[in-house]
Amino acid sequence: MRVRRRAAAIAFIGLVFLGLPAGMLGIAWPSMRASLDAPFAGLGLLVAAMTVAQFAASAASGLLRERLGTIALLLAAVAAASGGLAVFAIASGWWATILASAVLGSGVGLLDAAVNTEAALRGDIRFMSGLHGAWAVGASLGPPLVGAALVASDSWRPAYVIAAGAFAILGGAIYVVRSDLSAAPELEADSPEARRIGRTVILGCALMFVYVGIELGGGQWTYTRFTADRSLSDALAGLAVFLYWSALAAGRIALAVLGDRVAPSRLFDLSVFGALASTLGFWVLPAPIAALVALPCLGAALSVFVPLLLYLTPRRIGSAAAPRAIGYQVAAGMIGGASLPAGVGLLMQLIDVAVLGPCLVAMAAVLTGLHLASTRSPGIRSRTYVRQLFR
Repeated sequence: MRVRRRAAAIAFIGLVFLGLPAGMLGIAWPSMRASLDAPFAGLGLLVAAMTVAQFAASAASGLLRERLGTIALLLAAVAAASGGLAVFAIASGWWATILASAVLGSGVGLLDAAVNTEAALRGDIRFMSGLHGAWAVGASLGPPLVGAALVASDSWRPAYVIAAGAFAILGGAIYVVRSDLSAAPELEADSPEARRIGRTVILGCALMFVYVGIELGGGQWTYTRFTADRSLSDALAGLAVFLYWSALAAGRIALAVLGDRVAPSRLFDLSVFGALASTLGFWVLPAPIAALVALPCLGAALSVFVPLLLYLTPRRIGSAAAPRAIGYQVAAGMIGGASLPAGVGLLMQLIDVAVLGPCLVAMAAVLTGLHLASTRSPGIRSRTYVRQLFR
């Protein structure tokens, strides 16, 4: 691994902090709404402001990296995230939290894209996957942080003060190890012709868009699907969702430990085809097996997708084009996460909750088609490529 030890440690800690806001807002919202006299549906406005800012910041991250340099970009991202959290903590009015969401979203979007870019250019697949596992740890720590603040002070504000302070400390740590990061060599990968780069970037963005729709669609709607028609008890449906997210985290940890034993391209194939098989099982199998077997299998299959896609990007299009491409991919994933699960929920409302299975299969089929289009060499038919995969 080309990333030096101190810089690698800061990267892992940074991804833990990056995951905190994702787990905090939903738990803090009831108390936040009451103290700020916010509308009941105001959470949607906060999420929308954060998502739009994340999308814009992620899409611009590659250009900003070229103009400002890596260290300045990371420090700006951390400053924005810390500032947004601080505004949350001191907000006295409802509209201030919308501003805080936008500032926080811009910082989180920049930091997410920047760290993934540096990991793809300077680290190996184990390092990349470890970072995504660290984010999951941070997201899981967000709810207990807010819960502890509510118990100790009957307010959500101390949790946001702690999170803002954590990002401020992270900024200081990045500045201290800046020489380590600058000294770590980047991947030297030749760039293919411009036309091939453009095609690969577009397909990569489409893959990320659909992938996040599957991940969040399965995670957000499974409980409703099995409890609305009484297919499963509340306890079993909750267990299924827990197993799904646990499999997602466990797969990333396994990739961080064992990821160098199988070629990344082959692991990527297994992820995509495993997701298709798992969604089919989720659709057609009896409810208990679909929830407790097929759904965790889907989580395991999906777990390695994002680390592998981001790791492979500079190796497919060259290191020069990778920063902007990774920023676009992260942004596309945010839009997919905001739109596709919402569309699935609308169909479940209009048709039946059981339509979740066909929706997941359809998205997995699209993901498979995009994967075949992005990985096969020019002049090789998809049927030939599939035969090569299973030799």
